[in-house]
Order: sequence, then structure tokens, then C-alpha cells
Amino acid sequence: MKRHSVLIIAAMFGLAAVSAQAAPLPETMARLMAVMPGTYDTIDQVAAEAAQGTPEANCHERRHVIYARIDTPQIGPNVLFRQGRKGGPNGEIIARGLAVFAPDTEANGIRMWLRNMPNAERFTDLHLKKELWGEVSFDSTYGGKCPFHWRLEADTLVGTLLGGGCQITSNAGKAMPFDARWVVTSQSLSIFDNTYGAKGQLMSGRADKRPMSIQDSRVKI
Repeated sequence: MKRHSVLIIAAMFGLAAVSAQAAPLPETMARLMAVMPGTYDTIDQVAAEAAQGTPEANCHERRHVIYARIDTPQIGPNVLFRQGRKGGPNGEIIARGLAVFAPDTEANGIRMWLRNMPNAERFTDLHLKKELWGEVSFDSTYGGKCPFHWRLEADTLVGTLLGGGCQITSNAGKAMPFDARWVVTSQSLSIFDNTYGAKGQLMSGRADKRPMSIQDSRVKI
């Protein structure tokens, strides 16, 4: 594996390149844009944990998540709208935002930034409202500081944080360590992300680091 020196590229988000070895970038980007969009639900995982007698404290909550490609040239050519609900498809919305992708030739991978949108409530179910796509923007004051690096390993897409982790800033202005690993295949999505306090205490996520997993329960958009 070649070692690359760190290079800061002056761009909208700023790209910090690191050592990497992956499939050709067009192939990786095409696979991400083809496989990641979909409607996801953890109902299978929730049912399996109940059947196995998993202690309630260790069980995952049901989540219903949408990733849908939207046409937003004002942001970039590879953008997914993301929306999450708890409890199922009609549950309370707990997340809305954008996943923005761009190639990183120096690191030989794909960068993904998770960004919030101003006035996010207006863009509920944005994937169904094409008339609003041209008005979408991201909140430049929040998020975007912990980009994921995606690489294609055989038939599996793996996204990890550069350097193995990073610091995000809380609403109170405090630095909080963030750790994450996402895995996407043609039949599954696995998401692990934890946020910690200054003393290492778990603020969000799971102490056992078991990922939220969706297996064979997606309907392509």
C-alpha cells in the first residue's frame, strides 16, 4: 500500500487525504449510488433479538430509514436525502438531512459528508417532492466535520471515519469524540456510530458497539 502525505484541497468541504487502497473511483461511486438508496427498516433485527431472548437493555429500537437520490446540482452530482423515523414508517421523525458524496483521488476513495438542512421540517419526505429539490441547501454552520471514507471491498462497501475517528461539536460547543463504521451490500445496511463525552462516557449509540442492521428488508426507490 502506498503512503500518501496529508494534502488539504481547497474545496467546498475540504478534503484531507490519507493512505488507502480501493477499487477505481468511478466503480466505487457507481456502486454507492446504485446500492445505498432504498427504504430500510430494522424490523427483522428487532424480531430476531426478541426471538433470541436478548435482554431488553441490549435490544435495538425499531428504526425506519430512507436514503433517496435527489437531483441537486446546486450541491453536487451525488447527493442522497436521508430521513429516519423511530417505531416504523409512520413513527416520529428523528433525522432529516443530506448525504453528500465526492471522489477523493488522493486517498483513492469516496468521501461522504452528513449535512443538516436549514428549515428541515419543510423538506419532510423530500424524495417525493421534486418541486423542492432546487431549493435544497445544507447548513454551513453545522456538521460536515467528520467525513466518511468509502471503499469497495469485493461486493461490500465499507465507510469509516478518516483516522479512525474525529471530534464533533455539541450544541453547547463541547468537543465530543465520534466513532463510526457503515457497511452496505446489495442486501443489507449496517450502521454503527457512537458519540462520547469528554471523559469517555457514552453519549449516544451503544456500549457494546453492535450495529443497527437491516437484512433483506429494503424496497428500492
